[in-house]
Amino acid sequence: MGAKSWLFSKLLRRTRRSYNDGKFQTSLRRSLIYGKLFRNNISFLDLSARSALRLSKYELAAKKYRTADKYGLHLRDHNINHFNAEIRAGFIEEAYSVMSSGDGENFDSQMFEILKSLKKLNENERVETIQNIGSIHKITKEIAELLPWKPKKIEVRKDSDQSYYMLTNELLEVDRYRREISRIKQSGAFRLMSHITESVRSPRKFIFLPFSFIKLALGIINQRTGKTNNSMPSQFPIGNLGVNRNCIVFFPTNGVGFGHFTRLLSLAKKIREKDKDIEIIFFTTMPTLHILAEEGFPAYHISGRYRYNDMPPNIWNSLCEEMLNMIFSLHRPKAFVFDGSYPYRGMLNAIKSRQTDMLKIWLRRGAIKENSKSIPVDSINHFHAIVRPGDSVDTDFGSELDHGTAVIQCNPIMLTESDKMAPKGDLRKRLGIPLDSTLCYIQLGAGNINDIDSELSWTIKAIEKYPEIYIVIGESMLGERLSSEYKRVRILRDYPNSRYFSDFDFAILAGGYNSFHEAIEASLPTICYPNMKTGRDDQLARAMVAEEAGCMVVLKNRTESKIQIAIERISEPEVRDMMKANFSILHRTNGSEQVADWILEQIN
Repeated sequence: MGAKSWLFSKLLRRTRRSYNDGKFQTSLRRSLIYGKLFRNNISFLDLSARSALRLSKYELAAKKYRTADKYGLHLRDHNINHFNAEIRAGFIEEAYSVMSSGDGENFDSQMFEILKSLKKLNENERVETIQNIGSIHKITKEIAELLPWKPKKIEVRKDSDQSYYMLTNELLEVDRYRREISRIKQSGAFRLMSHITESVRSPRKFIFLPFSFIKLALGIINQRTGKTNNSMPSQFPIGNLGVNRNCIVFFPTNGVGFGHFTRLLSLAKKIREKDKDIEIIFFTTMPTLHILAEEGFPAYHISGRYRYNDMPPNIWNSLCEEMLNMIFSLHRPKAFVFDGSYPYRGMLNAIKSRQTDMLKIWLRRGAIKENSKSIPVDSINHFHAIVRPGDSVDTDFGSELDHGTAVIQCNPIMLTESDKMAPKGDLRKRLGIPLDSTLCYIQLGAGNINDIDSELSWTIKAIEKYPEIYIVIGESMLGERLSSEYKRVRILRDYPNSRYFSDFDFAILAGGYNSFHEAIEASLPTICYPNMKTGRDDQLARAMVAEEAGCMVVLKNRTESKIQIAIERISEPEVRDMMKANFSILHRTNGSEQVADWILEQIN
């Protein structure tokens, strides 16, 4: 050890002498060589980083400072030098991270350098860089102003009158006729017949009628399929718009599960926490209105088109448009928030009549399959902003950015936060489950318990081999009621079931957005059965991130033997403890908090 210390001191003095004499090339070479002999030594790391800076080898210097950060080492003038290395190497995102982690002493000068570097980028590079920064840090207003589509506040008309707008029969009839005339004029049949009539009146147009007719027909088809924008005039609202009230209208659609509904309910609750006087109104195709009633939110309901016998899309969209226009005129909201995979044409017509006085937001979650059905291009242009809740996989913003729509990123949106879950033991007492048992939660979204060839049946059969394990099966409020012949199986039909996650030792779930992120929030060890047959939701990509982090087991191709092996492993307490510890890698704050702050900032 004495010889090693003597050698270290001698080599360090030689390197420092070279640096102090201005021989930076020599000091860099020596510090790199000696740094390998004395691995990650702070002195040689510092000398190599500063020598690289002196020689304008900024990428190498940045690499050395990142190595120091990785091992928790603080070099001389660490923050200043690290920032200078990153920004001069062109690593703007990393430079922003260094600035954010500093003590703020050099914030103004460092922000000036970042803004200067961003302005040198072309528009596409600048947008991508700012988006990447925003996915990790809260961006400043100065940086947000560099975006080509900086979100603008909606000027809402205000006065002290908070009364509802009274609708007379005369107003209703006149405006209904106006909207009906507008719909007729926009119909393909009317436009084609009008074109024929105009061509017959003009000999010159009549000659080219076969070609112009085909061109118009193709244009109508492209508008209906969303390939081109619909340039027809705006729709007519019901009655006088009046002044805006302190109100927001939420429109969650119903999918296979509760995803859209849950995200908007979480957002509505956060907004009400921050503004006690705001009126929250729901308009939804979801049948579970009792949940909104329990939360104190007034709701309007329209059944989905497929609930009616052979109802044509245009009839259902007319009904949707009428109801939304009525709601807008009665409540005069400052903002409208939609969460759904595809915007309904009737909804788009209704919000189009509120062009300037109502903030219009589309909440679209990520992890969308590459080959899924595209969104009609004119749908995005109806909204002032697209809110993209985070997911475990990267989100593609291409369709929104291509149309100049503001994109607001946030963390995953969850209804149940870890500090608001039911007390541990509460569910066990309700369902008659021993407090000292191991409890498994299963929610796969489909399957019959008593079907011996179903994945659910295989799963229960595998767990039945362990007498200490009880099972709770989550039953969807949108599905049929389940029954079980197994003694250690209980059925839970509640919402949200995630409020009881503190009672469970492990879970077996599908890879849906809500259940996935709720399991992460609760640090609940999970076996994941991703659904490979969803329309747009890429559950496999989402789940694989958690498996790589070591907190979930993903079974893509399920067989009875594979399920048995996975359950055998997760039944061991040591394995569950290890998985639970790994969840911290994926923990993030609730995105509904971020979105609520942003919406209230825009409308107030």
